[in-house]
Amino acid sequence: MIVCHLTTTHPPNDARITRESDSLRRSGCRVSVATIPPGYPKWQHPLKLLRLVGESFRHNADIYHCHEPDALVVGLIHRLRGKKVVYDVHEHWPSELPHDINAPQTIAPLIDPVERWLARRADAVIAVSESVGARFDHPVILPNYPDPATTLLPPPATLNLHAFSCIAAKLHTFHGVPEALAAVDRLRAMGWEDARLTLIGNRAVALPSAAPVTCTGYLPQARVPAALQAAGVGLVLLQPEYENIRIGLPNKLFAYMAAGVPVIASALPEIRRVVEDARCGLLVPPGDVDAIVDAAIRLADHPDAARVMGENGQVAIRDRYHWAAVEGRLTEVYRQIETRNNL
Repeated sequence: MIVCHLTTTHPPNDARITRESDSLRRSGCRVSVATIPPGYPKWQHPLKLLRLVGESFRHNADIYHCHEPDALVVGLIHRLRGKKVVYDVHEHWPSELPHDINAPQTIAPLIDPVERWLARRADAVIAVSESVGARFDHPVILPNYPDPATTLLPPPATLNLHAFSCIAAKLHTFHGVPEALAAVDRLRAMGWEDARLTLIGNRAVALPSAAPVTCTGYLPQARVPAALQAAGVGLVLLQPEYENIRIGLPNKLFAYMAAGVPVIASALPEIRRVVEDARCGLLVPPGDVDAIVDAAIRLADHPDAARVMGENGQVAIRDRYHWAAVEGRLTEVYRQIETRNNL
């Protein structure tokens, strides 16, 4: 069986696409990726999409695995040729798409029915979480869990509970950077002279010139776990500026858990579910700097409890929040398509 991933916004080495591809290859599939090269003006997107259509024909797959609504449109062209289509929903696109194209969120109600209409024409729908999948009929839930073999380290020998980190591929204000910096400034004013924030990833947010911040820029994935351990308490302070953030389950939460550091995290639905289940950190109301400061003090005042939270995160990654625990859901989707259609 030949599978082609179709993606318009994710690179070929995207972690989810890579994990899915590896799982499908182990099950006997031949897998390739067709994508749109990055770095072009948004107005050129329709032209790039046409090029993706042409490239997708050259792959001549049995199943097209589509990662965005416009990629799904391309996949459904092939369904007219008798090919099969899987729609893999990573995001709440009705709210994410307006953000991506700098359009008002008022267009979200127009996007929602179109995406669901397209999804009903796919042979299977996969969703990254229960919250993201709630708008679709009978989706298979396939979370973005990590591979422990590449992310787990021995627990840190020491925890610097006066230091904090935020991580994202590109750090925006909605990642809670202003709130994190405000909390660090307040802790320093209270006597924590060594309090410091480390930002891991490229930045799309301005910082005061004298801010107590270390910026690493982009780090290769292999260096991230050690960097998180060195940076102290993990901050997952997402601000629910739109629905995709509110219901999101960020990979960075699992990165902190795998590194064995406690987290202070926004009490948003999917984040709350994992943090409470794993008992790996403290939850705070989104945007509440006072609560962030109080949580930081609580961890520093109870270092043994903080260490246990970090260890709990690692145990949870080993036991249940890892890719091997869910990859069978993906291969079962493909097995059912193959059985129904004798591919």
